[in-house]
Amino acid sequence: MGRISTENTDKPAACLEAADGHSWPLGASCSIGRSPSNHIVLEDRHVSRRHAIVLRQHSKEYWLMDLGSGNGSFINDLRIATPTILHDGDCVRIGESVLTFRQAASARLNPNPVTPASMTVMEVKDATCWMVVADIVGSTGLATKYEPAHWASLVGSWTGGCRRIVEMHGGVINKYLGDGFLAIWPRDGQPTKSVKTALDGLLDLQKGSELPFRIAVHFGKLVMGGGRSLGEDSLSGLELVFLFRMEKIAGTLNRSFLCSEPAADKLGPYIDLEIAGQYSVAGFVDSRPRRFFGIRSK
Repeated sequence: MGRISTENTDKPAACLEAADGHSWPLGASCSIGRSPSNHIVLEDRHVSRRHAIVLRQHSKEYWLMDLGSGNGSFINDLRIATPTILHDGDCVRIGESVLTFRQAASARLNPNPVTPASMTVMEVKDATCWMVVADIVGSTGLATKYEPAHWASLVGSWTGGCRRIVEMHGGVINKYLGDGFLAIWPRDGQPTKSVKTALDGLLDLQKGSELPFRIAVHFGKLVMGGGRSLGEDSLSGLELVFLFRMEKIAGTLNRSFLCSEPAADKLGPYIDLEIAGQYSVAGFVDSRPRRFFGIRSK
């Protein structure tokens, strides 16, 4: 098992602890694997070069994500297929290495009862930004066709690959959805070319992926704040509802990519789009048909 070269005398908010008492403090992102480039290096032939990663999703949540490793990552002897939150005392097994997740009581979620006097007023703001939902098609049925270990490896590899593409081009994963994720580009005026390049990467991944997945893209106004979710500020607003309804429409049309008209107006110069039809969006008072766009068939 690897060792870090420097000692930190301050007790970290969270760490992974080995049976011999050695611990690795956890920051915003902590990679685990056999390669010396990882934050936690495990010299174990059952561990992949880049095996897993622990992500801090704001100041108090820590999530373990397997990166499509051959032998998987386990929490309390259960192999994880999607990013999974860690709780104090959880046993994390990577290869033959067993680590315990430790989190100081003061750093855990909701350590004290919430009272009106202790509540903090959360800042809420509007932002016009890009939103992308990606969803594995027929994941429930697909999972039954694979051995559990292989399925977990496939999903972990897909999740990690998508995350790298999104973050490389300025986006963030706001929420994992079990068989998919919601990504946003949270800065007003995010360059369209950055989003287009990320979509190119996701579309390339889509072509070569063993897991079929659908992509829905929208550009509109979100309400950010009022609390935290996995990743960024909590999100709300009609445009977000619209995005998820749009993803359902993509499913009924059997389209692997669907783009809203506001997004198409911006992406048109960069991606060859075609009209996919006009459809009403369920649940909206304004029931007028909306135009949607897909990738033009070659």
